[in-house]
Formats: sequence, structure tokens, C-alpha cells
Amino acid sequence: MYQRTNNKPTTTPVQSVSGLRVGFVVFLVVCWLATAVFGSGAALASARTHAAVGAGTPAAVAVVRAASGGAVAEAPLPDGKGFWSVTAAGAVTPYGAAPYEGGLAGVALNAPVLSIASTPDGRGYWMVAADGGIFSFGDARFYGSTGNVHLDQPIVGMASTPDGRGYWMVAADGGIFSFGDARFYGSTGNVHLDQPIVGMAPAGGGHGYWLVASDGGIFSFGAARFYGSTGNVHLDKPIVGMAPTAGGLGYWLAASDGGIFTFGDAQYYGSGSGRLDGGSAVGMIATTGGYWLATTTGAVLAFGAALVLNQPAAQTTSPAVGPLTNISPSASFAQACYAVSSASCNSWALQAIDAAHTAEGLAPLQLPSDYSALNPAEQLVAVTNAERQARGLPAFAGPVAALDVLALQASETENDPTGPAGSDWVSNWGYGFATPLAIDFVWMYDDGPGSDNVDCTPTNQSGCWGHRHNILVPWGGIMGAADLTVGAGNSISELLVAG
Repeated sequence: MYQRTNNKPTTTPVQSVSGLRVGFVVFLVVCWLATAVFGSGAALASARTHAAVGAGTPAAVAVVRAASGGAVAEAPLPDGKGFWSVTAAGAVTPYGAAPYEGGLAGVALNAPVLSIASTPDGRGYWMVAADGGIFSFGDARFYGSTGNVHLDQPIVGMASTPDGRGYWMVAADGGIFSFGDARFYGSTGNVHLDQPIVGMAPAGGGHGYWLVASDGGIFSFGAARFYGSTGNVHLDKPIVGMAPTAGGLGYWLAASDGGIFTFGDAQYYGSGSGRLDGGSAVGMIATTGGYWLATTTGAVLAFGAALVLNQPAAQTTSPAVGPLTNISPSASFAQACYAVSSASCNSWALQAIDAAHTAEGLAPLQLPSDYSALNPAEQLVAVTNAERQARGLPAFAGPVAALDVLALQASETENDPTGPAGSDWVSNWGYGFATPLAIDFVWMYDDGPGSDNVDCTPTNQSGCWGHRHNILVPWGGIMGAADLTVGAGNSISELLVAG
């Protein structure tokens, strides 16, 4: 009986040679204990991701504590054609052209979600909870959190760096926590504040940031310039957020009663005073020639050239989002597919995959007619492509010999494959499952909340569905794979490279 002890993984900085492309590799480990069949036997899988994201304008984030069930924060699309709002429970509503990439509805949280930030290309977002737990969706990558750190005050806001390879979080006392390529430019953590910090916004180029307090006090750091504040002005209602202008030469502040305050080159296009229908403003989202005010009731007020977005966008689930509930292998599946293959393993695995497809409203998995005649590496490519094509994603060409070599080296060392220098890639590795169909089920359907994925915890959901995200990346390219017998089980790996 093969058994392995896993330690909690770490996040390790990685730099490739070409173009000094800096990213982070997240080592995600899944440990499923098949005690029903094997007593102490364990089947293991792990995933590692590495991807580049395009440059863009960092999202401005507004934060306010709202009534339970209402919106608490929002994040704009970089092109200004829509935005997302999020509730304290992590339910996400997209507006305009913003794509729905998933949410936390139904997931037990240790602390409420209080902020959301967009990736620079608008194809993903991060949420942050009051305890600093980070939840990433779409092409947003995890770079660290304060979920396991004692905080003097709760986290109230976050913002992305321009390239999406890092982010800042701010606490109510103005303490700043920087991750990835986000640099620390200062904080108010050791300064007495008249009122708590409620949000932050990055300065142009990511070389600084503003913090805003509920009395409208502005604190600027790095390249962020001070253009004025309401710190000495009597406000009827507290400030709930801010947004910088496109050139970073000014900013707007928004109050919970819809009041708007402009500074620097920020233009006034109107306010929501008297127009909130019993709700409160969550904050504002700047767009070209105008801005929106989002409210706790879900209504959106448009000003200036901002598009009217009172109706949310259709919530079409991203293919990479996992099922709402984790699906565990049956005892028969485990007995047939753990460690060494039995004649019935593929039958049980395919039956489980098809059941999962049915639950997602998909047709049964369509494998090539000559699937049984393919070698294991070819089968893994075929299965991965079948999962992708079932969701309208492009197939990967492969197996490609040069990538097979990298995958084989990873299988030999029981680790995730590393892609070629200068490329964008993702990879998966797993040990203890007998066939490509068996490992596909574990990667795709037994990797989320409720599984034994040690990187998928109530305080940190960033590792949930990591393998599935890799299989269902939105881009196509080339692929390599390996299936190698190591000790008492199979070491299976796949490497997907954009191209």
C-alpha cells in the first residue's frame, strides 16, 4: 500500500530567462483518502500554474459595509464597459460586458467578503475577505494572503498592480499588505486616524496608491499625489470609496448617500443624492467621460457618458468554474482505479465523468473511436481535449515530443512539469490513479470545496479547482503528457503551452 505524507505547499517566486517575465508558481496539492476501500491508503494529485496577463489600468475599488445580502463592493472592467459587484457572502453580479467567472455563494466563509478587484485584462477578479483571505477567479492568480495572520484591524480593500501579477490589501487602520510584484510605498498603520480607512486606489503605473478614510481623509503614497480631501468638511454621510481619473491627476470620492466630491482634474457629472430608493451607495466606478454609482439594492446610477447598466449581465458560468459541490469517487471507482489498473477502471471513471457532465448540462464525454489503441500520453491529450471541446474551448495539438520530454521528467521526479522558458503554460501532475480517465475525474470534479485539497480551505479558496482551471484555460496551443509507473502507482503529468 503506497502512502505519502504531505506538508502544506508554499508559493515560490519564479523568473524565466526570456524577457524577465516574473510570475508565481502555486503548488496545489490534493489529498484524497480512500479510507472506505483501503483504510490508510492515499491517492494524491497536485497542480501548478504559471501564466502571464496583459498590461492594463489597475481597478479602483470602493468598499462599504452594507446590510446582509446587499452589495459591498465593485470592480470595473478596464475598458469601462461594465463592472462586477459582490456581496459579503461572495455572490458576484456582473453588469454590462463584465463576464461572470464564479463566486462563493453557498461556500462557508470564516469572514465576510469586503472588496473585489479586476485583473488588467478584465477576464478575472480577486475577492478579499475581512480576514485577508483571497479568492481568485478567471485568470486572477493567487500571490498570497493574510488569512492565517493575526490582524489588528480587518482588511477593507484591495487593488491590482498594472500587470496583474500582484496586489495590495489595506486594513481599516491603514496597514498595507503587498503580494506578488506589488511594492510597499507606506501606510498609516502607525498613525492615529480620526476615522477608519474604507478603501484604496492605485496610482498610475502602479508606483503608489491612495488610501481613503470614511471622513474623506486622503493619504497618498509613492507616486500618488494629494489633490484634496473632505477630512475637514462636515459630511452628512460617510465616504465609502474613491476612484482616480484616467491620468491619475485627480480623483472622485463617493459618500453612502450618493454625494460626489471631485478633486484635481476629476469632473463632476452629478450625484445620487435623493435617488437611492432607500438603499445606500456602495461606491463609484469611473469610466470614460462619466461614472456609475452602485447601490446596496443592486440599482446602478449612470452619470455623464457612462452607459445605463441597471440590468445585470447574464451570468453565464465560465467553463473553468467548478461544480457547486465537490464530487467524490465512489468506492467501486476507487477500488478499480487506485494504484494499479483493473479492467473495469476506465468503465467506472467514464461513468463518473458522464454523470458529472450531466449535472453540468453537458453531453457525455466524446472520446476518439480509437481511444483504446492510443498510448497513455495520447489518451491523456485526448481526454483533456474532450473536456475542453465539450465546453467550446479550442483543442490542444499534441502530444508534442519536446513537451512530452518535460512531462516525463516531471513524472520521474513526481512533480509538476515546467514549461519552456519565455512561454505561457499551465501543468498538472498526479500520483496514485491508474489511467488518464481516472486522473481526469479527480482533476476536474474532485478538486473543490469539500474535498481534501489542502489548498482549498474555508479561509483560503484560491487553490480550489486549480487542476480544472488548468485543463480549461481559455487559450489553445500545444501539449505534452506522460504516464509513468513509479513504485506502486502511476505518476501522470500534462503540460499545456499557449501558442
